[in-house]
Amino acid sequence: MMKRTLIISILILNAITLAAIKPNRVYSYTPDKLDLTYEEFKVKTDDGFTLNVWHLPSEGDGAPVIISQSDAGNMGDWLYLGLYLQAYGLDVWMYDYRGFGQSDDFAIVPDQLFHTEFVQDLKAVAEHVCQKTGKSPALLGISMGTIIVNEYLRVADIPVSKVVFDGYVSDPKAWNSRLAANGKTVTLPDGYKNRKYRQKNHDVLFIVSEKDAYSTLSDIPKAGKGKQVIKTFDCEHISGFFRYPEEYTTAIVDFLK
Repeated sequence: MMKRTLIISILILNAITLAAIKPNRVYSYTPDKLDLTYEEFKVKTDDGFTLNVWHLPSEGDGAPVIISQSDAGNMGDWLYLGLYLQAYGLDVWMYDYRGFGQSDDFAIVPDQLFHTEFVQDLKAVAEHVCQKTGKSPALLGISMGTIIVNEYLRVADIPVSKVVFDGYVSDPKAWNSRLAANGKTVTLPDGYKNRKYRQKNHDVLFIVSEKDAYSTLSDIPKAGKGKQVIKTFDCEHISGFFRYPEEYTTAIVDFLK
């Protein structure tokens, strides 16, 4: 049943992937439906938006990891990933950007690659997790979420030692060109200045899908002072977990250890 559910999930994912920003207010999956141990609460951003958060606690002293999702659906579409990471001993934190799921309303521009306001959302959640756990959280960014993590790292005032990128967006302008070549026109936020990612002192795991037409091995920057690990999967854009859930989860857990 689990494998069948993941196959259904990937069909849904493929239908919404790369559609620019397409939030869903209704959850396909909730922790209650999957009988998970969890807590749900609200976090307020510096600019006054209330975000919905699910915390899937580890049984022991697991490392906290925050999942910043892709540009479509809501965190319920990634709940099985949270389930696996929790089952493998991690302390999992999931949240919806403003305008997604049960977070506050926000005027989404559908044909925009991302909203810079989402960086404020991650900031609020990361600071809450750091304060509540007393630990430096790991950040997991998925597709658009890699942009949000990357931008947050430039302004983060809490320690971040480990980062995971799946479907890494190295250059938003280059992504616009690749999307246009596949028939999808998107824009960048007004005033956004394109800046290259720089790996500082944190360790980073890049998860790369070998059949991905948008995020490729050539996009991965040179390693910085921290450790750099690359894990590849034979699949399409951000489909690694849904096709190879155990191997995908193990790669993240081993890296965070």
